[in-house]
Amino acid sequence: MKDMIKVTLGLVVIFIAAGLIMGLTYMKTSPVRFIAEKKEHEEALKQMAPEATDPIHAAGKWTVHKKEREYYAAASGGRTVAYIADTAGKGYSSFIQMLVSLDTDLKIKDVNILHHGETPGLGDQVEDRKLFLDQFKGKALPQLVLIKGETKENIQAITGATISSRAVTNGVRDAVQMLVDSLASMGAVLTPMLATVFVVVLVGAVAQGGVHFKKMAGKYEQFNLVTGLGR
Repeated sequence: MKDMIKVTLGLVVIFIAAGLIMGLTYMKTSPVRFIAEKKEHEEALKQMAPEATDPIHAAGKWTVHKKEREYYAAASGGRTVAYIADTAGKGYSSFIQMLVSLDTDLKIKDVNILHHGETPGLGDQVEDRKLFLDQFKGKALPQLVLIKGETKENIQAITGATISSRAVTNGVRDAVQMLVDSLASMGAVLTPMLATVFVVVLVGAVAQGGVHFKKMAGKYEQFNLVTGLGR
């Protein structure tokens, strides 16, 4: 009986010691891992809009699959050149984490898969640019429909990996829909004519001066930060 108690106590001590070691190791490596992941994400963002020369900053947050994510505006010389969104799609055996970038006409510039746990030789083929990802480029929201079979207008599913193909397509479509809605609600999607009208109204506000000008200037500044128009 005493021997059993000794063995049990010994095992408890070993488990506690192992837990402490693992906890201390995690605490020590966690900041390093966080910094590395942040740097990796920043580099991935730059690849989504290589023509952007200004630092890429988050423009807002949105939720997909119950997780809060960010979207960004990429600019060059103060003028917006692309919009980027973090997104994800539920695949066969994992959530597929992605970045999606749009040009200022709200057509897809690029799709980049960051992380996934799909089946090797099947679902992981969604990473193949020539086979799958490149077909997203240049497409607008209405074209983001998965098709089983050959298509040029929409998105062609990978044979034997329909679920993974659909996960990527859905994740991309959700991100594009969110960006279109967000930009429209902020008045960021404007034709050159509407942009000109906005400037004319602003000039009129300047002529009137006073409180009206301050209100209009504030609205213009918010509009300018998001769109880069008028710079």
